[in-house]
Amino acid sequence: MNTLNYSIAEGKKNFSKIIKASEEKKQEIIITRRGNPVSVIIPYQEYKKNRKREALRAIQETRAIYHQSEITAKEIYETSRRILEEKA
Repeated sequence: MNTLNYSIAEGKKNFSKIIKASEEKKQEIIITRRGNPVSVIIPYQEYKKNRKREALRAIQETRAIYHQSEITAKEIYETSRRILEEKA
């Protein structure tokens, strides 16, 4: 993926152009303030892929913790159910 850098001021002037470049050319746009990166504009499909990767990583981490804790699935279910019933 190609990367372009724009200052905030340039970004304001060229917002439509930046969005078009990100969308059509699959470019990653880094927005800077005083030369320091502060934000990134990426194509929406890339954003969705990143979110899926993050969710999978979180599930894997939770699974590892669960296996180390020696807590049974039944205990988790019963505790969750009790908490939900108390809230109702």
